[in-house]
Amino acid sequence: MKRAKNKSMMILVIIFIVTLTSSIGYSALQSNLKVTADLNVLKDYVPDGTLYDMMHHISEMDNASSKYVSNPSGVDFHKGSSDTNGKGVYELHTTVNDNYPIYYYRGEVNNNVIFANFCWKIIRTTETGGVKLIYNGEPSDDGKCDNTGLNAQIGTSAYNENYDDAKYVGYKYGENDSTDSTIKTKVDKWYEENIESKYSSYLEDTIFCNDRREYACSYPNCYEPRQRNFENRTPSLSCAEEDKFTVANKKLKYPVGLITIDEAVYAGGEYSDKSSKYYLKTGYSYWTMSPYCFTVNNAHMWHTYSSGGFSDGYAYSVIGVRPVVSLKHETKYLSGNGTKETPFLITPLPDKPKPILDKLTASSYLDNIKSEYVESKTGIDFSKISSDTNGKGIYELHTTVNDKYPIYYYRGAVTDNNIIFAGFCWKIIRTTETGGVKLIYNGSPTSDNKCTNTTGSNTQIGTSAYNEVSDDAKYVGYKYDNDEVDSTIKTKIESWYKTNIDEKKDANGKSYTTYIEDLEFCNDRSSRVSGSNVFYGAYDRNYYNGNRKPSLECPQDDDKFTVANKKLTYPVGLITNDETAYAGGVWDIANNTYYLYTNQWYWTMSPSALDGSGAYVWRVSSAGGINTGYYVLDTSGGIRPVVNLVPTTQVTGIGTSDNPYIIQ
Repeated sequence: MKRAKNKSMMILVIIFIVTLTSSIGYSALQSNLKVTADLNVLKDYVPDGTLYDMMHHISEMDNASSKYVSNPSGVDFHKGSSDTNGKGVYELHTTVNDNYPIYYYRGEVNNNVIFANFCWKIIRTTETGGVKLIYNGEPSDDGKCDNTGLNAQIGTSAYNENYDDAKYVGYKYGENDSTDSTIKTKVDKWYEENIESKYSSYLEDTIFCNDRREYACSYPNCYEPRQRNFENRTPSLSCAEEDKFTVANKKLKYPVGLITIDEAVYAGGEYSDKSSKYYLKTGYSYWTMSPYCFTVNNAHMWHTYSSGGFSDGYAYSVIGVRPVVSLKHETKYLSGNGTKETPFLITPLPDKPKPILDKLTASSYLDNIKSEYVESKTGIDFSKISSDTNGKGIYELHTTVNDKYPIYYYRGAVTDNNIIFAGFCWKIIRTTETGGVKLIYNGSPTSDNKCTNTTGSNTQIGTSAYNEVSDDAKYVGYKYDNDEVDSTIKTKIESWYKTNIDEKKDANGKSYTTYIEDLEFCNDRSSRVSGSNVFYGAYDRNYYNGNRKPSLECPQDDDKFTVANKKLTYPVGLITNDETAYAGGVWDIANNTYYLYTNQWYWTMSPSALDGSGAYVWRVSSAGGINTGYYVLDTSGGIRPVVNLVPTTQVTGIGTSDNPYIIQ
């Protein structure tokens, strides 16, 4: 009952917001209405898509009791964050009348961000409406941000390698702060290598505070961050003018620095606390930018504890480094809700190269069972063309399930089997017996690397007769006369391959042939004689008596064509009739919806028959069916070369025509 009530209240809040927005306008709503709720409200209400605005709408005042603050006077900074002392987003009450009030995250919260291909945690907003982030490692392959310990930092460093003078509490030190600290050098170098060239336009030049103001204590030098956060427990974001570090005042080379101890206290940390439950706890110690004191011979800086909370440490200690940057006020996030699983996404993550086999096997179905696009309980019916009820997608060949590398094949009206290789577009046909991937040529990509060819002559390298003579059974051969003479089509394919693949280099100067595996191409000439006619294996499997049982077996060793057995000059051939059947083609039935349809007819490598008129080889018809063939001497047959990528091939992209797989 309670859940239903809360859901109803949420609906009423949303209706109210929408109604109010319509009646008073968004700017008025933004300044006068605050949505105070848990972070899951984000899935329902994100007004303008900026992090600042989001934090504004889900914040609570920090000087009053609220859902996770039991104290009537608000958050108690003598204590760490908890379910009764702060968890969520809070507005710093001393800034309510500022142009940009400060909002900060506190406790165990969903404040994860992906920016510049790295994970970050939101600390707070800035005096100019920016959003300050602290580094939190690299995203996982599936875009999650769940790093702790060493993975949450860029490395380790001393704050300063020298420590026997008070000046070494400085982020810069010496006359007019002319010398960079050890840690600043490391932070700047990381920024230059990872942020500056591509992502600096997203960042504002905000203040990083190295507050070196002193107060009287028992040590030679004590600094105000110690007084505020050890003695008084009254954090502050104020900073002496000479301790403000920005690019504009030339104390910073880049707009990057470290978190302050005051920000860590606002976030929920407590001095010497070993069990603080807050987002800055990583299980590893790391530096802040705030000085603590100078004793007789040692400079001390504030740092976080590995087990939670914070304390002081010698400046020469080698501990973690977590850079801090500040996004501009107007920066919008593309998606996400701040959780570890779905971080706020500021800049898209690049698609990390993954083995192409992994991509294909992730969404496959067995082909002998009922599945999403197969209505028959016994699986795909190869006597019928591919369709929404007879196969569309990636299927695992059930007869290979126990093989080291089961075969996966594309079937039907798929749109995600596009790949760019060697500067050409290809369609993925299937995987190979070694875990590689078989491709069929599909033309050239557009200038922006899209594979938009679907029909027409652009999907092939040209036309050719299969052989220029047809009056003998030998002319169904990809080679003939004891496999010593190349067919007409083989000569043309290998000439194209030599120029466009073998002699062509990638960015590293390697021939594209190095990406290709030498696997067999089957020119199945197994046959039976009926009267004066000869019928070949693919004819009986895919036409005779309605048999329709395609196979990837090549019955005769003599019909297996590879470079290794010297029947091929280059590792390139043609698709087989059986592969076409697996893809969705059926003898003499039009199919203009599967991926092999091009509105052109083109050759396969599979012999069909020999009769009194001549030799035939199977073809894919212009209507998309598979046909027992034209005479081998027909010169209008299209040529679509086929190659096999090596099993280790890695790709980016998703396989669509607009975002094809691209080989890395």
